[in-house]
Amino acid sequence: MKDKIVLVTGANRGLGRAFVEKILELKPSKIYCAARDIDSLKGIKAMSDIIETIELDIASKESIDKAVANIKKLDVLINNAGVNSNTRLFDDSFFDIEVNLKGTSNLTQALFEKLKNSKGTVINVTSVLALINLPVLGNYCISKSALHSFTQALRVEFGLFGGEVYEVLPGPIETRMTEGSQMPKTSPQDIVDATLESMKKRVYEIYPDGFAQMVKKRLQKEPQKLIEEFAMSLQG
Repeated sequence: MKDKIVLVTGANRGLGRAFVEKILELKPSKIYCAARDIDSLKGIKAMSDIIETIELDIASKESIDKAVANIKKLDVLINNAGVNSNTRLFDDSFFDIEVNLKGTSNLTQALFEKLKNSKGTVINVTSVLALINLPVLGNYCISKSALHSFTQALRVEFGLFGGEVYEVLPGPIETRMTEGSQMPKTSPQDIVDATLESMKKRVYEIYPDGFAQMVKKRLQKEPQKLIEEFAMSLQG
């Protein structure tokens, strides 16, 4: 990240804020911090003179176009912004797809030429639930699974000009999105540290915590049993 120009979406709290705090230690030349509510970024802005805040709703192409117009050069895009509607299949909610897949895709496309010019890097934050559906969060899992496939395609597209695409597939993180969940959670700071350490080793699919690593291992060794356990989320 040294001397790089970085954009972090969803930078106002949780994992996005942890990315900003850690990247500041690595001496970038500039960090664009984006969120839907720009007022929520006031504390972030106060961290450093190299931070510029941007109002950005990735679910709105108009908002994307306005934000991108202010970015002249970019080396690293961290697609962290996302939602969890906590809805099941057939709950008539496509919000997760609109934000997590279409929003991320539209923003990445809008910045593609700038990233191409710098042979840049993209980091997409998906979820280990991209690999297995937890039916009580069916629509969220579907959106992250689609984003996982999008990331694989993007990695090939970026590889054509020397760019790199990383995917972070965490388990539950200690953020507002997981409030009320009884599952073990990992701190955002630990997720960021594991992500950056994996990137040094050119690990393109990153499982940054114990829960994510457990799911990955069990999907290789006993997938049907794990699917049955996850299906129990709709029982009781």
